Amino acid sequence: MRNLLSVAVFSLLLSPVVLAAEPAVTHSQGVLKAWNSHKVSIAHPAIESLGWPPMTMNFLQPQPPLAELPADTPIEFSFRQVDGGYQLIALSASQQ
Repeated sequence: MRNLLSVAVFSLLLSPVVLAAEPAVTHSQGVLKAWNSHKVSIAHPAIESLGWPPMTMNFLQPQPPLAELPADTPIEFSFRQVDGGYQLIALSASQQ
């Protein structure tokens, strides 16, 4: 049994292991300002976990794009950092 365990550990040490870290997902609330199939403009309060002040910024749309909501809709949204900016993962009308 000990030999089998030794072989397994040794094999893991010699084999290339690639761990792809998932980008962190951030959740926030805001107000949808503008919408198109490539980006969504959102006014949001400070996001302390990222050190961001309150601002209006563009978030990239995922493909396929999320379902459109009208401008000035209070929303809840989730996003992550990707090459070229921040990409929305989820967006819905706020239930407040």
